[in-house]
Amino acid sequence: MTTLKAPITPITPSQKRLAAHLLQGLSNSEIAAQEYLALDTVSSHLRGMRQNLHCPPRCSRPVLAHMLLVHRQVVPPPVPPLCLPFAATEDDRLLLHAIAEHSAPADIARAARIAPCDLKPLTESLVRTVGATSATHLVGLGHALGLLGESGTSRPPAHVAVS
Repeated sequence: MTTLKAPITPITPSQKRLAAHLLQGLSNSEIAAQEYLALDTVSSHLRGMRQNLHCPPRCSRPVLAHMLLVHRQVVPPPVPPLCLPFAATEDDRLLLHAIAEHSAPADIARAARIAPCDLKPLTESLVRTVGATSATHLVGLGHALGLLGESGTSRPPAHVAVS
């Protein structure tokens, strides 16, 4: 049996502006303040992005960021100068891919081959090492550094349709 995968719907210019803030690791409140929008409006735009990209309604912000970049809806964030000497280990790459492709902590830990209790400290350590502000920003920088996306080995999660 063959399943057809629906093409994505490109995001709107307003959504692209908000997505750029998302990739910088800003929270919904911070995005709302910078764009002079109501918090509900930001949430609505993020929900619309998830729908356009066929992401699950409650997928994590890093997964949404990854999908925006995989589908070339936005460009990766600029790499901070302190990030340039970063050399990812195989464990770093595994964790980065897991964060980009899974939303549930247990699934991330399983994909990264780490104990669930180690997920938070290892993620925080990788965020600090790379110079990111959050796991979402980390995913954006992972694309900018070529660790995710076309030049990396990452692909859209299996539950998400690809155009």
